[in-house]
Amino acid sequence: MKQGIEDAAKEQGITLLQANANADVAKQVADVEDLLQKGVAVMLITPQDSEAIVPAVKRCNDKGVPVVVVDIGAAGGKIAALIISDNYQGGRLAGEFIAEKVGPQGKVVHIQCQLGAANAQKRGQGFKDVMAEKGIAVVAEQPADSMKDKGMTVMENILQAEAKIDAVFCQNDNMALGALLAAKNAGRLKEMVIVGFDGNREAMNALALGDLAATVTQNPYQMGRAGVETAVKLVQGDKVPAVIKVPVSLVNSETAKSLHQVPE
Repeated sequence: MKQGIEDAAKEQGITLLQANANADVAKQVADVEDLLQKGVAVMLITPQDSEAIVPAVKRCNDKGVPVVVVDIGAAGGKIAALIISDNYQGGRLAGEFIAEKVGPQGKVVHIQCQLGAANAQKRGQGFKDVMAEKGIAVVAEQPADSMKDKGMTVMENILQAEAKIDAVFCQNDNMALGALLAAKNAGRLKEMVIVGFDGNREAMNALALGDLAATVTQNPYQMGRAGVETAVKLVQGDKVPAVIKVPVSLVNSETAKSLHQVPE
């Protein structure tokens, strides 16, 4: 996403100021205030937490600075445009893949991102809707805050509690990779399929090795480009769609080779 933003900004000949809160919600709010002080014309935000970012969005509103939210929604304030993957559909794709693999008697685990992330909630809802439709039991559901190490810890605990696990859906690839390590270390990886969400490079490598069963791929590069293109239109006074959905797709070992990759 960062690369897409930078490439589009360079092509458009505009000045790009960036800040990275490194998953710190308080710092992200402070970063927005700092950028406002620097006189930005449009604010692009990828919230760490949909609720926590609301004061920052409202601060932009007070200053008359349009806000474009990329990837993760905001729970309040006025948003000029939301650029987001079709997360609900992605969750359904993961659910349908798992349902086909495990059948109606399967027992599945659901590892969530931080509970305040609206995009991840939609992924989870799409997945759970399919599980309910197919009558498949979700035997454990816990958040791991989008982090690989927490995904590993959560999965270790679930493995101790559940003697039978047929599949695991993780709301992002980092957690899926952590869950994969936990299952491998416990000698139980072969009994289950693990599905992630994002399509990052490490996950694609795990997919090629056959450790990860599938992942729902986003196109963050295109999302970043769309963010800048939308920002430019706002500065020019053009109307923009309130929501711009970027398609997702599910890839497994058979389809991974044809997946479009972000330019180096």
